[in-house]
Amino acid sequence: MRIEDILPIAMGSKPADLLIKNARVVNVFSGEIEKTNIAIFRKRIAGLGDYNEGKRVIDLKGAYVVPGLIDAHLHVESSMVDPVEFARAVLTRGTTTVIADPHEIANVAGLKGVEYMLSYTEGIPLNMYVMMPSSVPATNMETSGAQLRVVDMIGFLEKHPRVLGLGEVMNYPGVLNASGELITMIELFRHKYKKIDGHAPGVSGKNLNAYICAFIRSDHESTTPEEALEKVSRGMQVLIREGSVARNMDDLIKVVNPMNHQFFSFCTDDKHPGDILNEGHIDHMIRKAVKAGVDPVVAIRMASINTARHYGLRSMGAVAPGYKADLVVTDSLEDFWPKMVIKDARTVAEDGKLIVEISGKKDELPDLSSTFVCDPLKGEELKMKCQGGKIRVIEVSEKDVLTRQMILEPKVEDGFIVSDTSRDILKIAVISRYTKRSMTVGFVRGFGIKRGALSTSVGHDSHNLCVVGVTDLDMVTAANRVMELGGGIVVAENGKVIGELPLDVAGLMSSLGMEEVAQRINRLKSIVQDLGTTLSDPFMTLSFVQLAVIPQLRITDKGLVDVEDGKLVTLFV
Repeated sequence: MRIEDILPIAMGSKPADLLIKNARVVNVFSGEIEKTNIAIFRKRIAGLGDYNEGKRVIDLKGAYVVPGLIDAHLHVESSMVDPVEFARAVLTRGTTTVIADPHEIANVAGLKGVEYMLSYTEGIPLNMYVMMPSSVPATNMETSGAQLRVVDMIGFLEKHPRVLGLGEVMNYPGVLNASGELITMIELFRHKYKKIDGHAPGVSGKNLNAYICAFIRSDHESTTPEEALEKVSRGMQVLIREGSVARNMDDLIKVVNPMNHQFFSFCTDDKHPGDILNEGHIDHMIRKAVKAGVDPVVAIRMASINTARHYGLRSMGAVAPGYKADLVVTDSLEDFWPKMVIKDARTVAEDGKLIVEISGKKDELPDLSSTFVCDPLKGEELKMKCQGGKIRVIEVSEKDVLTRQMILEPKVEDGFIVSDTSRDILKIAVISRYTKRSMTVGFVRGFGIKRGALSTSVGHDSHNLCVVGVTDLDMVTAANRVMELGGGIVVAENGKVIGELPLDVAGLMSSLGMEEVAQRINRLKSIVQDLGTTLSDPFMTLSFVQLAVIPQLRITDKGLVDVEDGKLVTLFV
């Protein structure tokens, strides 16, 4: 669009392409509610005021208009559907822009995975910006499918303008120790004036000062009010997270006030399809914030302009002249529900339903259907001979992704350690999908199943195959079926598969619709509940057991990981 083309519409000398009448606009700058009309030219807002002519007219009859909602940080892969299907779902919830970190698919397929996310979403009615993954592999204590180096990123940045910056820098010890490759990576992005996202759970004091000195200016890992306030006070944009497992909003929203709210944004990070469909997306966070006592205008700012300004999205986040015509219409700011969603001046959703066809650009997409090269699992590989003494056991939690290290007596039969359902101690194994055989067997507590086994190819961060179960037979059955599918979620009992969901895109996402994926996951959850699980989402919990960058004890294909000490440890103590 040329500037001279929009000026006559802004001045009222030419009719608008679209005139939105009788709107109550939430002004994110003044904090006021304006009763006004909105004149739109092509994909931009030309002005607010007493405009009366439009080639198309929408009369809102006093409904509220807010800016299109922005998710400040998420992994599309966690929705378990492809990025276009994800767009179809979140657009109905008022999300028109997302800052995606394709960290998961990059760990599986490298730049090819990032290219898939960008190419497939080219031209769809959702602004999908990308942060280049900074940690591929995330650690040297797991086998990843790829490695992204600084030299790989230089040309990629020039080719893809939708890359806004560097994704969450999880290796904070590497920052503090001035690791050469990592610091060079950060220098590349900061000298191009691009944003650098943080990932610094529990980092405080002088270590936090040093971390921020590396031009890392955002963080989504705060779990306590004190942590969030310290990070804001040191100049970070704190992204309040409300995902499927990590739900920090109740704890953090209480520190948001009129003096500091501009330095808080909303993000979902990792959210499963059922939660997107049932709860919502960023709209859900607005409702929760308002219910917690936050002024609705402040909540909308956190869902729009705050994030747009932090990431330098100059034409997004506000209903104002020159801004993109990304709008959400709602009847109530307190009980926020997207009645109508307008993207680039085009109505894309009404009453929670998509009213336009959305298709991705499928020409010349990278093939991500086959990412497993490992050999089928054999039962004898799971046997763990007792060496005497106690063992380290990973304890998982329902509340968040943190784990605890437990030192417990093992249950031993015929000289081998076995699962002990009476104490909820189960055998767990991680098998590298990228090599013929690299695997670790350990033990976990907290899943609660009494029979059977479950396996998944979704395992943060390298996404190796993980299986947990009561018997070796069921573990082998579930794991091998995941391999046969080329990725997926499988539940087995008595040596038979009793439930499965194929994940045919890089072993992370399904090409099915989100509603179908959500229904299948619900069926799988019901099956595992019948097996005795005490977790509301055992598959999400299992997917984080490998996460070797968040305390305390994890398991990867290379061994048990003491995250706090940053080293591999033995099973036996």
